[in-house]
Amino acid sequence: MPSVRDPVPLNVGGEVYTTTLDTLSRCRDSMLGAMFTGEIPVVFRYILNYLRSGSLDLPHDFSELSLLRREADFFQIRPLLEEIDLREASVPLSLRGGLLGAMVSVSFESTVAVRRFLIEKQVSCSELQDIFMKRE
Repeated sequence: MPSVRDPVPLNVGGEVYTTTLDTLSRCRDSMLGAMFTGEIPVVFRYILNYLRSGSLDLPHDFSELSLLRREADFFQIRPLLEEIDLREASVPLSLRGGLLGAMVSVSFESTVAVRRFLIEKQVSCSELQDIFMKRE
């Protein structure tokens, strides 16, 4: 990894600029600063592949969909977010992460009760999470 003072070439719209990581990461709260500070997220390879091919190709055992969503949202890649939505919709509720996934996997009775509640009340997952968070 280059040091913060090493020259870094950037090709922006065909124009090559040379700067340093120190300059690029000076405003850490900005999108540009965030791109050049810290570790590259493990999901960036999938974002880059999506941008190249237009297809979201993930390994069968891929378990970082929520991290991929956060990164796609950070970079504001709307078509990738839509693709992730389609992926998430195809995953059974009991296999999804987070509060709802944990609840549904507790027991068969819990699964039936939660699904009936969701269907009858037409409650979204985020609304259900809010309900349970208020109880604590």
